[in-house]
Amino acid sequence: MSIKRTIITLGAGSLMFALISLTSCTSMITEEQLAQLQELRKRERQLNQDISNKNAEINKIESELNARKKELNDCNKDKDFIMQKLSQWPNVWPDYTPSK
Repeated sequence: MSIKRTIITLGAGSLMFALISLTSCTSMITEEQLAQLQELRKRERQLNQDISNKNAEINKIESELNARKKELNDCNKDKDFIMQKLSQWPNVWPDYTPSK
């Protein structure tokens, strides 16, 4: 029994040593990698800012487009009204009697 216990103890000790050795290893970042990471973060911030600016520009253009569409609808209504009255010319307003 003592041999079995010794083997288990040595195995557990070896396993613990291996785990501690593996978890204590840390990779170090090089100066070049750090500079590249900083540049990428700077680019990310710039791209996010560009996206925000473009979204604001899209909203502005869409509101202007909606205003132009409203103007077009108003013009079409006025045109339809005028075309209707022109089709009835000279009796455009039948209830109107000019005083002579």
